[in-house]
Amino acid sequence: MRDRDQSSSVVRKSINLYVGTPYCLPTDPDRCGFCLFPSAVYKDKQQLDTYLGYLRREGEMFRPHLGNAELASVYFGGGTSNLYKADQYSALMDIVRGVFDVPSSIEVTLEGIPQTFNREKLEAMKACGINRISMGVQQIDDKLIELSGRKQTSAQVFRTIDICRDLNFPISIDLIFGWPTQTISQMLDDLKAVVATGVNHLTHYELNVAGRTDFSRNRRDELPSTEQKLEMYKVGRDFLVSEGFTQVTPYDFERSGTLPSTYLYEELFRNPFQDDEGQLIGYDAWGWGFAGISFFFGTPDSPGWAYMNHTKVEDYFRDIDTGRFPVRRGFHYSTVDLRLHLLFQELQSLSVDRQRYYSLFGLDIVDEHLSVWQALSKLKWAVVHENLITIEGDGAFYLPLIQNLLANDRLSVMRKNRVSVVGSSPRRATDQDGGTTQDSVSVMQTARAS
Repeated sequence: MRDRDQSSSVVRKSINLYVGTPYCLPTDPDRCGFCLFPSAVYKDKQQLDTYLGYLRREGEMFRPHLGNAELASVYFGGGTSNLYKADQYSALMDIVRGVFDVPSSIEVTLEGIPQTFNREKLEAMKACGINRISMGVQQIDDKLIELSGRKQTSAQVFRTIDICRDLNFPISIDLIFGWPTQTISQMLDDLKAVVATGVNHLTHYELNVAGRTDFSRNRRDELPSTEQKLEMYKVGRDFLVSEGFTQVTPYDFERSGTLPSTYLYEELFRNPFQDDEGQLIGYDAWGWGFAGISFFFGTPDSPGWAYMNHTKVEDYFRDIDTGRFPVRRGFHYSTVDLRLHLLFQELQSLSVDRQRYYSLFGLDIVDEHLSVWQALSKLKWAVVHENLITIEGDGAFYLPLIQNLLANDRLSVMRKNRVSVVGSSPRRATDQDGGTTQDSVSVMQTARAS
C-alpha cells in the first residue's frame, strides 16, 4: 500500500437529497402485509397540500445550513410519492428549488406504485424537472399481489411502462422474490414479462419479514425456506444475466450498454467518497420531510453525524409549528463507525477497493478484519486480491450476514452504551470509540454539509 492520501482531510461536499412523503393507500392487511417503513394512511388531497406546506417550512429552517450546498441527485420517496395530483408536482419541485439550485443535468427520481401513475401525472412530473421513475411493483402475478391487499393489476404495471416509453422517461422496476406461496416458475414469469418491456434497470430483492406485520404473524408457513430463497435468488440472477443484464449489487441489475445515469442516487450512496481529478468529494445525504434519514459524514479524519426525523406525522408537524428542527434522534460517528458505514456501502457494489480504503483511513481493510475475510474465503463467498476484495458466489445473497460479522465487535460495544431518555431530557452515551447517540435537535449544530 502507498502512503495515505493526506488530502482526505479536505473534502468538497455534494448532497444526495431525499424528500419523503408519508402517506400510503390503505390496504388490508395493513401496510401491504409486510412493510416496516414509517407511513400514514392517505385520505385526501388536502393531506398532501398541508404536508407540502410543512415541507416548505422545514426547508426554510434548514436553508441557512444547506442553501449553498451543491446537489448531486434528488430522490422523491415515501410512503408513496406519486399520490400527489398532477398540479402538485410543480409545487413539490418549487419547494426544493426554494432551498437548492437544481441543475438540469442531475438525476431527479420519483418513486411510486403502479395504480397511482397515469399519463397526466407523468407528463406533469417530466415538465417540472423529474427525469426518472422508480416503480415499486412487488409482483406481476395478480393473484400473488392480492395477498398484500394492494388494488394493483398487472395491466397497470405495463400501462405505466408504456407511457414512460412514449414520454422517453427512464424507469426502474422493483420486484420481490420469496413472496408467500410464490414458486420459481411464477417468479420467472414475472421477470420475463418485465425484461420483455425493454426496461434498463431492475431491482429483484428478497422479501424480509419481521415485526408485527401480517406476513410475519399469519403467513410464515407460506414463505419459502432460506434454502428455497437462495435457489430463487440464483435462478433469477442467472436469468437476468443471460438476458444481457449486469449485476451491480446483490439485487440490482442494469441492462449492459445503457447510460450510467439510470440509478445515480443509489450509486452515489454506495460510494460516498470519490476522487475528482485529485480532489476528494464527499456525497452526504439529507433526508427532508417525514422520517427522513440524513448522513453528514464529515471527513475521514473528523467524522460527522447521522440523524432521523420524526416517524409520526403529528410529531413532525408539532416540532415545525414550535420552530424546532423535526429531528427524532441523531448519532455522532466515531472513526470506527465511519469506516464500517463506508465499507458496508461499498460492499453493496460487491467489491471493496483496498487502495481506496487505505488512502482514506491509513488502514488495510484485510488486516482490519482478517479473520472474517479468511472465513469468507473458505466458504468461497469472497476473494481477496492484491488491490480488491470481491464478493463471489452465494456471498451476495448472504451479504447482510457478512456485514453483521464485520460489525460484530462494534455492535458489542454499542449495546453496552445505549442512550437513556427520561422525559424530554436525553442522557448522552459516549462509547470507548468516540461515537455518541443523542435525541436532540442540537444535532444540527454540528451536522452540516461543508
